[in-house]
Amino acid sequence: MFWKYLLFESKLLLHNRKNWLLGIGLILFFPLYYSQYSQIDIKDMQKLKNEEAQHFHTVFNAFPEELRETVEGEAIYYNLTQQSSLINMQRFYLWKKDDYDKYIEDGLKLNELRLELHELGNKGIHPNYVIPKDVIQKELAILRYYKIHKLPLVPNPFVASNYLPIALNLISGLLFCLFVLIIGSSMLLNDQQHRSVVGGFPISFMQKVSGKVAIHLVQVQLFLVLGVLIGGYYVAQKTEWGNFMTPVLIYREMDFVAVSTFRYVTYMFIAFALIALFLLLVFVLINVVTKNLYATILSMIVILLLPDLISVAGLKFNWLYPLKFLDISSVLNGTAAMEFGNDKLDFKHSYSWLVGLNLLAAAVLYGRNKLLYIRRGEVALKPN
Repeated sequence: MFWKYLLFESKLLLHNRKNWLLGIGLILFFPLYYSQYSQIDIKDMQKLKNEEAQHFHTVFNAFPEELRETVEGEAIYYNLTQQSSLINMQRFYLWKKDDYDKYIEDGLKLNELRLELHELGNKGIHPNYVIPKDVIQKELAILRYYKIHKLPLVPNPFVASNYLPIALNLISGLLFCLFVLIIGSSMLLNDQQHRSVVGGFPISFMQKVSGKVAIHLVQVQLFLVLGVLIGGYYVAQKTEWGNFMTPVLIYREMDFVAVSTFRYVTYMFIAFALIALFLLLVFVLINVVTKNLYATILSMIVILLLPDLISVAGLKFNWLYPLKFLDISSVLNGTAAMEFGNDKLDFKHSYSWLVGLNLLAAAVLYGRNKLLYIRRGEVALKPN
């Protein structure tokens, strides 16, 4: 009987025009956003290295003479001259479009020198020209990845493999959550409007919820997969598919680790599925309590924004930080950890927390239904 109910709900979902319009909108986002993304002026490696070299003219000119005469100042100045020499060699390798292995080796040495400079306190250097530690860690992770996997060093930023992670990052967070909430907003509508028809299926409330959540989750993921495939094909026609082995950085255990683009996109899809499942379960839970669609959606939006609202107010509640895992891109790129000063907002903890949130939502929903069932039984047994 459960499968008949699932088939019945699937047919209702296929005739839901609102969901199809939302899905088409999500699918079209990927090719349409590329028209804007392709207009962005992204500096290539040669330009970035030229800028770095120019910065050193200012750094050397502004370095205090009295500091240079000290032992500590001499060590800092020598470190800076080594950095300048390595950057100029990297510019030479890029100009030759050859010896990229040497470019990587010099890049690793350069960033090690930058870390040493942090240990020396960056004395005598204007703060505007101090490279932050997180930037150094990111560059080290990228260079090590290129060295291990022996990939082409100068990727085209406008190919599909480099565009898709950026597009997925853009829809992550509140935008994706709103998409899921609106998709699932009609889950209980037919049950409320056509009780006599739906009530004809002799299955439990939790079975009905499981069926509704499952088919809506499949629909959300289907729209997302189609969006990525169609968007990727569109970009590939404009440029090319690119190399899905190129590195993307993720934040893990207070450090940045480079993974392949294919693995990163896979991580995003798994996270989106867990986030959508959690939102659908919580939506059902709040909806059966409030009996009001608009109150449910408003409550969900407030819950999603609660960590940010509290942070803006200058307050701090660590027990709310798991909600930030719903914005998976900010967790994977380390933005959430730096914004909230919580190192547990990283890749290592993300999926365990998302699974835990789903189990908690399912347990609360089951417990509430079980409690109502017991209470109804007690009322029915009371003598008149």
